[in-house]
Amino acid sequence: MRERLDGIVTKLTAVRERGLSCFGSDAHRFELKPPATEAEVAAFEAARRARLPEDYRAFLLHVGHGGAGPFYGLLTLARCDEARYEAIDDLDTACPLHPDTLPPGEDWLDVLLPGEDEAMDRALRGTLSLGMQGCSYFSQLVVTGPARGRVVYVDLDGGRPYFPENEGFLDWYERWLDELLAGYEFHWFGTGMPGFEPELAGALRRGERVAAALAAMCQLPRLGGDTLELVIARLDHPEAGVRQQALQVLGKFDDGAGARARRFLRDPEPGPRRAALKVVSKGDPARWAADARALLDDADGSIASAALRALDEAKVIMLADLAPRARDPRKGVATDAGWRLAGMASRGVPPSEAAAFVAAATAMLDHAEPSVAMYGLQVLVHVDAPALVERLRAFALGEERSHRMSACRALVRQDRAAGFEVLTELTRHADPFVRQDAARMLGDVGDARVRPALERLLEDETKPFERTATGTRSNVDRVCDTARMAIEAIDRRALH
Repeated sequence: MRERLDGIVTKLTAVRERGLSCFGSDAHRFELKPPATEAEVAAFEAARRARLPEDYRAFLLHVGHGGAGPFYGLLTLARCDEARYEAIDDLDTACPLHPDTLPPGEDWLDVLLPGEDEAMDRALRGTLSLGMQGCSYFSQLVVTGPARGRVVYVDLDGGRPYFPENEGFLDWYERWLDELLAGYEFHWFGTGMPGFEPELAGALRRGERVAAALAAMCQLPRLGGDTLELVIARLDHPEAGVRQQALQVLGKFDDGAGARARRFLRDPEPGPRRAALKVVSKGDPARWAADARALLDDADGSIASAALRALDEAKVIMLADLAPRARDPRKGVATDAGWRLAGMASRGVPPSEAAAFVAAATAMLDHAEPSVAMYGLQVLVHVDAPALVERLRAFALGEERSHRMSACRALVRQDRAAGFEVLTELTRHADPFVRQDAARMLGDVGDARVRPALERLLEDETKPFERTATGTRSNVDRVCDTARMAIEAIDRRALH
């Protein structure tokens, strides 16, 4: 054990000396804190009535107690309850999580712990927090229960936990160092099949976990010719997931991938079609733009969205590609097209295309998805559509927050007086966020006619604050501060 720990220290030193980096490394800079003492570890175990897994215990005593580690680094024992909403003394209680018995699907928690209050906290009993991964994600170490010693990734918002394929803490930690030193390209470390090219190529030869092996190959910095031939041979595999992964590997490592991938644009399954489009679209758009446009009508909405993205990134997307998708029923397509239409409109609308932009925006206003209507409103900020004044007024005064300010901006363009009238009305809104937004916009677009509305807000000392399902939101300025800045902006314009 001690020899292995010394090897880990050597590898960590090599990572630091080579100036490597990864997600979260700015937080710890590959520096470990001093090891814990036997007395400190024993006191923790006595207080929590549980002995730490031996490899983790040895790491604390001989390598470091917090600091360098995957994601944002390792936490100290003092922060072992970091993932809990409140500290619960249950480290000695068996953890119900185990990779072999974890229920599938989004309702895994209800199936695992039916009817339990604070079920997520109950799922974490018997574990301690190793580190934070960002947002609601944590790395936990199972201390008690059938999965003792295993690392598990958890999402406090209820996403299904994931067990990295490593037997214990040291396996997990050393894998992180080995992959860094080998030049692996990973963002979310520890997910997927472990191994380097020889092990992954061996899996392909044996026909074992072929899709997983191919997915892991995408993280390698390079691929040998013999292994590449193994990947090419899997293009005709009967499983769509294998074909998709083989295309992704070839897209990274094979200079001839574009020619090989073209036939898969007509694959019967969406996964290979999507992967083939990504590979093909790396070349000259003159060679593949027609293929991408044919996929805009693919039955699978994700393929159509991928085709829009490819055309946009190649800077060959046209209004004719986007306008027909403004009311598309396929999931996500209208939203994606609408966002790109709004961006295109913001760069300028040629007079010859104005009518088409207005027609597309009008169609988007009728869409059931609020985000699509919002993008339609944003288009109308940049093109004249006086016939839509009353519709814009209704959106501006409606209850959908995401519509309100875009509708006001569009209304000001179509009918300045009507826009000022609505913004003035919104300065009296019950929601202080709305009053503040209205004041800010009046400062951006207003003139002396709106001063009385802004002056009324100079006595409004409310600092907007709201508690939401994911936390709170608050503005730095009070409503009166925003109104004062708006008046100053109007006065500056008057001087010029």
